[in-house]
Amino acid sequence: MIFYEDTWAVKSRIEKAIKKYGYAPEHNFWWYQAEIEKKSKNVFVEFKDGTGLLTIVEKEKKRASIFSSPIAPPLRRIHIIIKYLNYIFKSKEIQKITLELESELYKKLKETLPRTLKARSINYTLTWPVYKLKMFDDKLSGKRWKALRKTKNKFYQNHSITISDAKKYKDKEPLHNIINEWRKKRGGGDRAYFLQYHNFIDQNFKGASEARVFITDGRACGINAGWLIPNSNRFYGVLGIHDYSLSGLGDVLYIEDLIWLKKHGYKEVDMGGGEKALTDFKNKFHPQSFYKTHIFSVVKS
Repeated sequence: MIFYEDTWAVKSRIEKAIKKYGYAPEHNFWWYQAEIEKKSKNVFVEFKDGTGLLTIVEKEKKRASIFSSPIAPPLRRIHIIIKYLNYIFKSKEIQKITLELESELYKKLKETLPRTLKARSINYTLTWPVYKLKMFDDKLSGKRWKALRKTKNKFYQNHSITISDAKKYKDKEPLHNIINEWRKKRGGGDRAYFLQYHNFIDQNFKGASEARVFITDGRACGINAGWLIPNSNRFYGVLGIHDYSLSGLGDVLYIEDLIWLKKHGYKEVDMGGGEKALTDFKNKFHPQSFYKTHIFSVVKS
């Protein structure tokens, strides 16, 4: 194992690993960099075969996390996690490591962990909806789409809508304001992570293949952004956020994203993980399937 503490300096190594072995929605160099906080440090852990782990270390709190799934083929994923855990826990500097793994990988890790390590109970679970865009009716016709069709038609009748390229949107302050208002006004008990959204805006959405500002009556009030998941034909909608300033805005922003992606030739879209409130909202748009990821921590026994 090699620990690269200057992840900017080894950008090409990380991107090479992602290009070859990446498969998870958040396997994206720029999104990983957007996770940086003042008291944490990104550390790329690389193995001899080019596989790796995107980790985040918080030394003051004696904890670390593996960001997203391992960048490795299926048969290597558990092996490199356990190798990393065994190495880290030899020192007393880190006492807890947090992971987020899809259900099958989580189950395999629990079954494979050595007796010296213990997986704590799941902290929380995220549900990720997946849409097959050929099955999405962009005209919202028929009974099942009646309520959303009415909301969309009313919104477009009452407001002037413009879609702008977020990377060319020079004034970033209104975009940061969207994040701030979203954080303050969002309902439900789902956990909200907002710092990486601000960082992503400051990075000018680098790493995103699609990034758009939704402008209503001349005012920026929503953002949709994402990228194609490595080694797949599935798009990941990492950002779909609005400021709750208008009735129906959330529904319309979500519909805009699905229509845009279908029009531009994407086959599938993963609209991101959420807990109950967010999952209930996304169910309105009739996803074809779901999968789950589980957030938990590992400590020494």
